[in-house]
Amino acid sequence: MSTIDSASVKAVFEQRSMYDAVVDGDYMFHAEINVALGEWSRAFGRPLRIVDLGCGDARVAARGFADAAVASYVGVDLAESSIAEARRNTAVWSDRVDLICGDLLDALQQMPAGLANVVLASYSLHHFGTAEKRTLLAEIARVLEPNGVLLWLDAVRRDDESRDEYIATLTGEVMDSWTALTIDERERACEHIRTADFPETEAWVMEAIAGAGFTVGDRLFESDLFRGWELKSQRAK
Repeated sequence: MSTIDSASVKAVFEQRSMYDAVVDGDYMFHAEINVALGEWSRAFGRPLRIVDLGCGDARVAARGFADAAVASYVGVDLAESSIAEARRNTAVWSDRVDLICGDLLDALQQMPAGLANVVLASYSLHHFGTAEKRTLLAEIARVLEPNGVLLWLDAVRRDDESRDEYIATLTGEVMDSWTALTIDERERACEHIRTADFPETEAWVMEAIAGAGFTVGDRLFESDLFRGWELKSQRAK
């Protein structure tokens, strides 16, 4: 079991109207991510066996992989309401879907080696502490088949930026620009960010993924606050 404040994280993502406003307002580049995932899946060129960590309502996967051949989809999320929505959003994949309501690390540790050829981690791993991220990356590498891919999309600090500086910048952006949310929702979002977000620097990410046996492929997207990478597992067969 991870040591993140699961109750706090879960409480925020049970707020469906708030989550929907963030996605629909494209404040975290979901439109760009959907396009990038679609392009990536076409280039991948074979049926996807997906593990989606922090799947939410599965809109990222359902939209990003809408034109892909999906052989299996396992989605994991803490929020019961998200899992219920995910079931509807992945209905097109029918009996190939398995949805798990629970802790990401617990769920990963119960999955067999080589289950997936792609792991999607969209804005989920930054909720874990530094040591736990390393554990998660090792488990992701185990769950991926040889030459599988981690698609990691997340909050990322500049290499010269402290967590406090990053949090101040992001919460300022939320209060000033996320206008599809009510003032109360923006304040709750900021409280969540202050208490539950632990973004690493890009330099740390590069070092950690190398240590877990990944190499960097394409950069999926980049903004001042968020980034995404295609990371290729080098685990031997």
